[in-house]
Amino acid sequence: MFLEDLLILLVLVWISRKVFQCLRLPSLFGEVFAGVIAGPLILGVVHETEAIKVLSELGIFLLMFHAGLETHPQDLLKSSKRAGVVAFGGALLSILGAYFVGISFGYSRMTSLFMGLALAITAVAISARLFKDNKLMRTRVAHTVMGAAVMTEVFILIAISVLLDLNETGQFDLSHLMTDLAKFVGYFAMVFILAHFVFKKYLYRIIYKGNKGFTFSIILALALAVLAESIGLHFIIGAFLAGLFLSGELFDEGVFNKIEDRTFGISYSFLAPIFFATLAFHLDFSALHTVPVFMGLILFVSLVGKVIGSGVPAYFFGMNKVESLGVGLAMNSRGAVELIVAAIGLEAGIIDAQIFSVLVLISFATTLISILGMKPIAHKLKHKS
Repeated sequence: MFLEDLLILLVLVWISRKVFQCLRLPSLFGEVFAGVIAGPLILGVVHETEAIKVLSELGIFLLMFHAGLETHPQDLLKSSKRAGVVAFGGALLSILGAYFVGISFGYSRMTSLFMGLALAITAVAISARLFKDNKLMRTRVAHTVMGAAVMTEVFILIAISVLLDLNETGQFDLSHLMTDLAKFVGYFAMVFILAHFVFKKYLYRIIYKGNKGFTFSIILALALAVLAESIGLHFIIGAFLAGLFLSGELFDEGVFNKIEDRTFGISYSFLAPIFFATLAFHLDFSALHTVPVFMGLILFVSLVGKVIGSGVPAYFFGMNKVESLGVGLAMNSRGAVELIVAAIGLEAGIIDAQIFSVLVLISFATTLISILGMKPIAHKLKHKS
């Protein structure tokens, strides 16, 4: 049954990608559309079994690992100040907008704040795919957005942890917050130390010249992903950082190219399409006719929060108008992490099923707008690096 589901899903993904390529639309959109057809919304011929979920998560993992391999640490560091203000501006405006919309419709402060935090997330994996499809991975727009997305996710996960404590205990625990912050800072410090003082000095004793090194690189990425999850971060941060520091400087160029090529083939041709297709399984259109005004306002503040909240700081930190718009559009990409956060809120009783549906639909709507909006300006962004 699992192989049958996998076969049907991949056939639909392949056909949908071809159709959308003919329409000159991003293949990512075709993969999501394949999930709409195969999933419970239309045909219901493919079910999100445990095996499909595992392949989907492996897709996210390899997608982020490959994104890290294609990102130069120096370029990311150069964009760190800009990425910081882009992350802060986009998150702040998104949280405030959703919070006040929630309050005005009679939802509690806890529920409204949770909605804002969920909508403030930028999906690192989908942003990476968006840049890859438009051949923008080496641009400063991509470096800024990838850095900002990682920063935003760390902040949101810390804030969600605090909010869950408040929901359970009814009181703010400063010591718990400080412990979480210490763990997160320690994690990034450890990765930095390993990359700069251990990998460069001892890596060739583990990976000799001429060895493909693929298995070792996957082991390292898995180790960092597992460690990230153990301290409350999403595993994609660990996968991204592993790829980021396994740069061409640490390997023979031929070895690095083989690792990058194999990761690209497995992720973009097999596992990542499964992830993007299964995202569509969570869609529920009932909110469109039950709470259309509320959903419309949430969509508006979500878009404005990122386009203005992230785009304006990018402009004031040296980017031109087109680049700033590109940053704002790319920061609107939402996906797996938002769905995970929404599911946590639903399970904890902070949000109800209706709000959960709204959050899922908004994540797809804003991501679709990002995909379609980036296409006409992509050729202009390629000239900036």
